[in-house]
Amino acid sequence: MKMASKISGLLDKFKFSKQTFLLILAAFVFSVVCRLYWVYWAGEYQHFFWNDQLMISTNDGYAFAEGARDMIAGFHQPNDLSYYGRSMPTLTYFLYQILPFSFESILLYMSVFFSSLIVIPVILIAKEYEMPGMGFAAALLASIANSYYNRTMAGYYDTDMLTIVLPVFSVWAMIRLAQKKNVNDLIFIPIFILINDWWYPSSYSLNFAMLGAFLLYTLVFDRKNALNYEAVILMIVALTYIDFYAKSALAVALYLAMRFRPQIWDKRVVAACLALAVGLLGFSGGLNQILFQLKFYIFRGVSESSEPVFHFYNVNKTIMEMSDYSFEFESINAFAKRISGHVVTFALSLVGVAALCLKFRSFLLALPMLLLGFLALKGGLRFTIYSVPVMAIGFGYFAALCVNFFKKDKILDKFCTVCLAVFFAFFFLYFDKYYSLLHGKSPVFAPNFDGEASFGVYLATFAAAALICGAAYFMVSGLSSLKKHALLEKICVFCIASISLMPCLEHIYGYKVGTVFAKSEVESLDKLHKIAGREDYVLAWWDYGYPIRYYADVKTLIDGGKHLGRDNFAVSFALASNQRMSANMARLEVEYTERNFSERFGLNLNQMMKDYNATSVNSFLYSLNSKDFRPPQKTREIYYYLPDSMIDIFSAVLRFSNLDLNSGEEYGAIFYPGKPYSVDGDTINIGGGFSVSGDASKVYIGEREISVNTYFETSYDEKDKLVVKKHEMDADGKIYLIFMKDYRRFLVLDEAVLNSAYIQLFVLENYDKELFEPVILNGAVKIYRLLR
Repeated sequence: MKMASKISGLLDKFKFSKQTFLLILAAFVFSVVCRLYWVYWAGEYQHFFWNDQLMISTNDGYAFAEGARDMIAGFHQPNDLSYYGRSMPTLTYFLYQILPFSFESILLYMSVFFSSLIVIPVILIAKEYEMPGMGFAAALLASIANSYYNRTMAGYYDTDMLTIVLPVFSVWAMIRLAQKKNVNDLIFIPIFILINDWWYPSSYSLNFAMLGAFLLYTLVFDRKNALNYEAVILMIVALTYIDFYAKSALAVALYLAMRFRPQIWDKRVVAACLALAVGLLGFSGGLNQILFQLKFYIFRGVSESSEPVFHFYNVNKTIMEMSDYSFEFESINAFAKRISGHVVTFALSLVGVAALCLKFRSFLLALPMLLLGFLALKGGLRFTIYSVPVMAIGFGYFAALCVNFFKKDKILDKFCTVCLAVFFAFFFLYFDKYYSLLHGKSPVFAPNFDGEASFGVYLATFAAAALICGAAYFMVSGLSSLKKHALLEKICVFCIASISLMPCLEHIYGYKVGTVFAKSEVESLDKLHKIAGREDYVLAWWDYGYPIRYYADVKTLIDGGKHLGRDNFAVSFALASNQRMSANMARLEVEYTERNFSERFGLNLNQMMKDYNATSVNSFLYSLNSKDFRPPQKTREIYYYLPDSMIDIFSAVLRFSNLDLNSGEEYGAIFYPGKPYSVDGDTINIGGGFSVSGDASKVYIGEREISVNTYFETSYDEKDKLVVKKHEMDADGKIYLIFMKDYRRFLVLDEAVLNSAYIQLFVLENYDKELFEPVILNGAVKIYRLLR
């Protein structure tokens, strides 16, 4: 009974006040409503629907969807790379069991609600500093800032929906302990670290950085506080690489001992437990993950060495989210917008973060998240999302500082008048812009006044400004006469917060991304599902791996989680080489991949060379073009998935195999997809510095003129059959030109790329009947079965 009463008393300490609850609820509803706009927009397009529901908008989401689907079915195939049993599929499976919604609906809306939970820890952090207005303004901004919205919008079914929420809860737990110094608060830090580790194992480095920050904070500012050292012990235990349930039980047991047997925790016991925890961390391999993350994101070079003799292309060079920012205005401006919505908001947020750290040292514990977000300047734009909540809190604090400053000097009414006037001005500008856009009219106030605007526009602008200022003045004057100063403060915070949200709301309106696949593509995969078996393989680029496995229930060689240079090489080689070499490599890679699951011989290419008695990798690869080459015995079917959308990334696909594996040196390749943007005399501008002569006999690359060897024109007839017209132009020409009439697309390419399996099978449908058999042919997707 005594223990129960203590636990009950502990829980009573964490009840929300009515004000806190209402602020959280209002911010949460705001976040949800903003995310539902994409559902409203996408709902107008039937090609985004499958099974009577909108499809998801992120490739990686299909990995988790596949795992959840397999959990619902109760099984999955051995070695199929399914995410069966992982955190995201497990949560989805649980929701599917208890909610009366379809599986597709759960996938669509999970991110809407779970990502909106970010408002809770943000408001709780502000509550620790007794600044609810700051917390509310910060929560609104954090919930829809550009990069956070992009990665958590409706349909973005990915771990990102909680990847930021959980670390911010950890930051709140550390700040609460630092501020309150209450033993009851010890348990929150390991709980959120453990949940975060379960949800997103890649968060380990961030959790470790938080541990370092908390330890440094303790040594510098609070070294005599024994609770902090006990918290460090719990954090280290939560970070050890031992069984999840074992370390969870150990952390809870240690907390209970700290909470209910405080007399045994003297300096020697704390030091001994700390040493044991550090030993357990090192022994379990806790540092290995950090070293891997540093190598993958920071110390990345041009090539990636898997074996001493093979130099594969580094995938980081082809992923947009890993592209770093240059220190130019445009790049820094884009960086600032991703974090705060606008460069001005970003600058004010930085000021607020610095001021908050000076006022409350405990906010220094949030710096690991801030710095990880700033790592985007080197590690790629995917990291900006981590800075969003910290910078939002900084902006909220800046708003609170402004209000307090003018309140202290007794000119709050004047400041409130300015805030209201600016708010009304921005509101009417945005309203004018988007109301006019929706109704097909020209905005009244939005045009830049460059001398072309009429006198009436200037007059209307002046009248509107006067009306706005007058309305703001009379509103504030009325409240001031009634001595409603508390209400004036709220109005100021509301106006500042609203102004900061307008660029973010504009971004939400303009960020209209489509679903990963269109309905026609899914229909093709659904047909393949009825043809192929679960043990069959589909050869496709890694961008398509997860969706293919989800819709067709087959195996793939590479996907969004398996796409290092050594993984991509064989698939790139199969897509970029001629049909015979492609067929041989596809069969080799599939059969050796299956063998590798049981034999564990490492790199497939090494084992291939051993089995074929090859000493030179280049000679071995060239041998795949021989009619005498004997591939491994066929154990399963292989299908080639060739979508039209791969045209845009085929240059990147080529890089992974168009190189010397001995040195990493890239071979030259010419491939450019362009569209006719304009006609300039006798030439057609197709973008990218490329132009085509009107008779298709010449291609111009800048000022350079190159003769065309052969010109192809493709189109579909009334029966949706591809018709290819071939025109030989100049036998000595080094460039080939293809005009895909129905796509309004030109392809400029050299002979090697022209003969590649992708171009021959998808663009020209010129397949070797001894090697390939068409299964599905349409304008969006072409699927072939390998015959050998």
